[in-house]
Amino acid sequence: MKKLILVLFIVSLGLSAFAQNWDKVEIDSAVSIKLPKGFKKTEKTGEESFSAQTSFGTILIFKADDDAKVTPDIEKDKHLNTFYDKYITRVKNSSKDGKITHEKDSVLGELKVKDFTLEIDSGSGTQLRKFRLLHANNATYTFEFLFQEIHKEYAAEECNQFFNSISVNDTLHRSDQFTDESIPATSNNRIYIVGAGIILVGLLLFFVLRNKKKKTT
Repeated sequence: MKKLILVLFIVSLGLSAFAQNWDKVEIDSAVSIKLPKGFKKTEKTGEESFSAQTSFGTILIFKADDDAKVTPDIEKDKHLNTFYDKYITRVKNSSKDGKITHEKDSVLGELKVKDFTLEIDSGSGTQLRKFRLLHANNATYTFEFLFQEIHKEYAAEECNQFFNSISVNDTLHRSDQFTDESIPATSNNRIYIVGAGIILVGLLLFFVLRNKKKKTT
């Protein structure tokens, strides 16, 4: 009976969270998303990030403008595919025990995106990080939903709600995914180690937000 009550409580909590209103947020003039109330936004030169906590997971979004010094030329679909593949490899290599699963090509409007999942053994259970990778509008957008495998069943609705809310401007076409020769180079020698940065920031935010949530419950 106690187990049944606990399950019903968790399910009702999940349904309640799913029913809550999420705000539409414009990352820029090209891409928008819906996020739970209370999300945080961070900005610095050439980069933007968003973070939000749901009942069973953590949402992370990163936007990095193209940099002529380090962004490869993307002139055709084959170059875009290579860019995505190398990005995934960097994400995988940034975590010693990371494993890539459920990798697939998808589309967002007319734009090609890459979906994949990174599985990490955090020492206290497996952490799942679902990714959607988009290069368009002279920038790379990374969308993530993080959750513990033990919460997989309950996190599914929130995860789907998040990824289904990603939208792009109707004026964007496949040609907007290719790099522009006029993109500026940064004024210093900074090298973007994108995969490693996303893993480190993501793990830090995930555990900070999770611990903060525990303290408030």
